[in-house]
Amino acid sequence: MGQFLRLVIILIGLWLVLTLIKRALASRRKSPSDKPAVAKMVACAHCGVHIPESEAVHDGDSHYCSEEHRRKTPI
Repeated sequence: MGQFLRLVIILIGLWLVLTLIKRALASRRKSPSDKPAVAKMVACAHCGVHIPESEAVHDGDSHYCSEEHRRKTPI
């Protein structure tokens, strides 16, 4: 009975060690890929507010935060 108990304790210990190793390796793999994508920011040519380039209103090389600011800017 004593040898059986010793074997069970050793197996549980091995299982715990392997589980901890798997978690450590999984967290290392996830870290670099979890970073969010960075959007390029541009300043409105009228008021200077910074907005993502994908949301900006474009007029040639100028960027605006809204259609209203694009219209208000003198040519």
